[in-house]
Amino acid sequence: MESLNEKYHLTNPQIQVGLEPKEVKVDKFLNKVYVANERSNSISILDSNSGTLKEIFINTIPHDAEVNDKIHHVYVSGKSPSETISIIDGRTEELLQNIQLDQEPRDIEVNEKESKLYLAGKDGIRLIDDNGSMSLSIDPVKKYEVEGNYSKIAVDEEAEKVYVINEYPPQLLIFNNDLNLLDNLSIPDKKEPLDVEVDENDHSVYLITEKNFYKQYNDTGMMGVELKNKPSTLEVNEDSDIVYVISDHDVSIINGTTNTKIDKIIPLLGPLLELEVNEDSDIVYVLAEHGLYSLNEKTNRLSNISISEPLSNIEVNENSNIVYLTSKNSDSLFAIHGPKNKVAVGITFNISPLNSGKIICGDEKTEYPINQYLYEVPGITCTAKANSGYEFISWNENIDSNTTRPLKPCIEESHSFFDPIIEPIQKSLQIYNDTATTSFCITQYGTFTASFKALPAPLPTEYWIPLYGLVVSTVIGASIPSIILWAKTKGEVKKSNLHHNRIKSIYDEGKRDEHDLESLDKLKNEITDSFSKGNISQIRYSNLKDELSVLYQEIFMKKVDSMDDDKGMDPAIKLRLVREIRDAFSKGKLTELHYNILMNKITETEK
Repeated sequence: MESLNEKYHLTNPQIQVGLEPKEVKVDKFLNKVYVANERSNSISILDSNSGTLKEIFINTIPHDAEVNDKIHHVYVSGKSPSETISIIDGRTEELLQNIQLDQEPRDIEVNEKESKLYLAGKDGIRLIDDNGSMSLSIDPVKKYEVEGNYSKIAVDEEAEKVYVINEYPPQLLIFNNDLNLLDNLSIPDKKEPLDVEVDENDHSVYLITEKNFYKQYNDTGMMGVELKNKPSTLEVNEDSDIVYVISDHDVSIINGTTNTKIDKIIPLLGPLLELEVNEDSDIVYVLAEHGLYSLNEKTNRLSNISISEPLSNIEVNENSNIVYLTSKNSDSLFAIHGPKNKVAVGITFNISPLNSGKIICGDEKTEYPINQYLYEVPGITCTAKANSGYEFISWNENIDSNTTRPLKPCIEESHSFFDPIIEPIQKSLQIYNDTATTSFCITQYGTFTASFKALPAPLPTEYWIPLYGLVVSTVIGASIPSIILWAKTKGEVKKSNLHHNRIKSIYDEGKRDEHDLESLDKLKNEITDSFSKGNISQIRYSNLKDELSVLYQEIFMKKVDSMDDDKGMDPAIKLRLVREIRDAFSKGKLTELHYNILMNKITETEK
């Protein structure tokens, strides 16, 4: 495993993966991306938590891939030189097993609830029952041996049914989870079915032929809507019950509840390849050969993201709101920032030494988290801001664990005639911060470090004032340091006590829960601001942070305890809590001691 910079140092907003990447899938809970590379017979694994990239070779041309993010297994069907199903453990990123097949499957589909994998091909329909143990095989009893042209599978986990379309004769076959045939329905227009999808909310089944769109509900007859253009694929937003059907150059929008007409047809520049829905944000993504369209269901706003090379596949991570695209021409993977609707890059910021400064990014002047891999849109300017007692030195890019590369600032420097006179005074007063020197513009993937150095103790006033011709210091210079020190110490104590009393008031309230996080965050920012302005000393700042950390830990511990009490809690909620705790630690809200206590407690709840 290696950082992206170690192997691929790119100036373009994309990640180079294996040769001719096609299929891309995500495990939204592990936050990992899997790319099937056809010409290099490999699977590239991008860990979007750390920014590391790994390639696993499977000795066959990968054709299709599916992810079970309940047990974190990845299934890859191979088509040549050997027909296989490869199983990869997403947690360890190791190849577990290759299962030999008689023929290449045309489609594979996962039932996450039952940890079952279904395969459809010319030789029938197969089932792999994956209970997480080794070694797995196709159960000889759980087969549908009738030969046919089985092309697509859809699974309704809640209804415990599996739907498979047969191209010839045109049929919709309905099975239970163990592949016992329940029903076999003929397609009314006798045309070859092209795709099938399930809405698990109301257990409707949708399929398309070259002429019609059909809805099959409660195992009854099929209701049809005529299509004007030959479609290629369909997708369902189960939250809104809206069905999308794409042809080569348009998207038809159908109300899945009424199924009486096509509500809208949106013409687009093609060729159109695939469609994905982010059900959390109600954004529909339509992949075209040279770009990506996004349609907001709530506002009907259509946006276009142009990319200067042909694309092949799309996948959405609903948890992170990142969209991934593959390109065979450049052997690369693109990430799209969902909220900003732009091509993004993955970056990690570090500070050296720790707590010597912070990184402020964008027009909103947002403090960027440290040592955390995140996606951001290129073009944003970040500034390294030194904490009190430190001075910025340089920006560096981490190429590998032993190699760094200095980076030039991205804002053009401007100099004044008085700079040589003013800058030493500013540095002595610890108010110097040259934006041109401390700036960094995000343009590429990588890990970037802002380095600072500790400043010497500020020169006493009686030294630097005479240097600039202020003769009055010769008279009162001896008394100024004592006066300043007395005033500064008194101000520090007053400011520190003010923050301490605020913290104590939260302690005294007794019940502390997540509703107090907003006031805690505001208080933390005030304390950090006081420290950066030199209003409180390093020792008082550290003590206040420790007191705050205790409060943060108590609030998070209540959440962890509730997770322990609720054994059936949604894994997505657990994942969100872990991310909240990691984010709090990276932003200095939690000390390392309290962070470790919380993470150990979470580990215990999973046993």
